[in-house]
Amino acid sequence: MDIRLLDRQDAAEFARLRLEALAREPRAFARTPEDPLPWPPECVASQLCPVPEGNFLVGAFAGPRMAGQAGFFRLEGRKERHKGRIWGVYVTETARGQGVAKAMLAQMLARARSYPGLEQVSLSVTVTQAAARNLYDALGFQVYGYERHSLKIGGTYVDKEDRVLWLVGDAVTGGG
Repeated sequence: MDIRLLDRQDAAEFARLRLEALAREPRAFARTPEDPLPWPPECVASQLCPVPEGNFLVGAFAGPRMAGQAGFFRLEGRKERHKGRIWGVYVTETARGQGVAKAMLAQMLARARSYPGLEQVSLSVTVTQAAARNLYDALGFQVYGYERHSLKIGGTYVDKEDRVLWLVGDAVTGGG
């Protein structure tokens, strides 16, 4: 499996796999396939370009087909620039169990660790995603929050955990 940063040439594969993720894993993502993309379709390609010391997406490829994807963004405000966030982690059913998500996250975290001033990376995971939760545990992400009824799918609620990985020291010391 080839894992690499995405760029504008990957726009069609990114969009295809993102829609698959939303359709196949409704309990894992807040968006639905019917929700509009956060960017207009004609802007998807420009959103895939990595930003130095900032936002990027990775994809796992089996030949020309994308089998996994995940995104990272760094908060931009002066008071929050020490934080980054992972989002949209998804691996196709046929590629699961092969370490694809772990390899994508390892590459993402290595890149994030090279960012001057970045101290923590957070993510959210629904409690129904046992494999993802186990992976995040293994990578050192700690639960810092729990939201009951985070998602509502029809008449069913799904809870989520908020997690953080400290990139410096054991944890932050200091007041709020």
